[in-house]
Amino acid sequence: MTTQQAAPAAAGKFDNNGQYSKTSILRYEMIFGPGYVSTGGAATTDDLCRRLVGALKPGARVLDVGSGIGGAAFHLARTYGARVVGIDLAEEMIAIAIERAAAEGLGDQAVSILGDVLTTDFPEKFDIIWSRDALMHVPDKARLFSRLHALLAPGGSLVITDYARGKTPASPAFEEYIKNTGYHVVEPPQYGRLLEAAGFHDVKVDDATDRFIEILKSEADRLKTQRAEFLTVFSEKDLNYLVERWAMKVGFCQNGDMKWGVYTATA
Repeated sequence: MTTQQAAPAAAGKFDNNGQYSKTSILRYEMIFGPGYVSTGGAATTDDLCRRLVGALKPGARVLDVGSGIGGAAFHLARTYGARVVGIDLAEEMIAIAIERAAAEGLGDQAVSILGDVLTTDFPEKFDIIWSRDALMHVPDKARLFSRLHALLAPGGSLVITDYARGKTPASPAFEEYIKNTGYHVVEPPQYGRLLEAAGFHDVKVDDATDRFIEILKSEADRLKTQRAEFLTVFSEKDLNYLVERWAMKVGFCQNGDMKWGVYTATA
């Protein structure tokens, strides 16, 4: 994966108060699975690809917003022959993706850009816009979705997974979690309405919270099973942090505070 710096959009280092430092990223990868820092790892990628049947084909131009360390972008390029541009605000994410893509010999089939999708210029429109658990970092959803609509070619496909709130207001504990993480979340139906207001049609809102809970539990269980391997790189404190964090999110979902949505739409 080559890199194109999107300055000044990427001015200043974004690590979300340490959440996306290199150590934290690699620690998250241990629970999400190789190549991923988003819910469900490779399994969610496969699910989203099935939702894009007919759109994913050789030469399809894909913009991966919040591309992380490249797992999904690499899969789309290798498996479907797509031409993928990944964009992320986190410098350390991009650095890891570049290093790994070079080892895989993907060349210009998967290009990584450090920058902000709201302000970065692209030479052509895209056939698919893809995003995994990243857009909760953007407060102005109306502006964001209008921008994504403008970046898609007519008839292009949008697929998103994202954290959501189950109710407004939620419990004090969930509201504190949202405040501390800097996330900006809305309820899934509102998410769908915002997509429609931005000009998207055929908007489908899938409240996938039950699946989210299953994934969270499975990821935590896998981490416990791989405890010895994890502790060769990270500490007991790191392991406990992840296990407790995942249990916290399960609790939020079971209490109705938190949801996980999958959204598809057409430009």
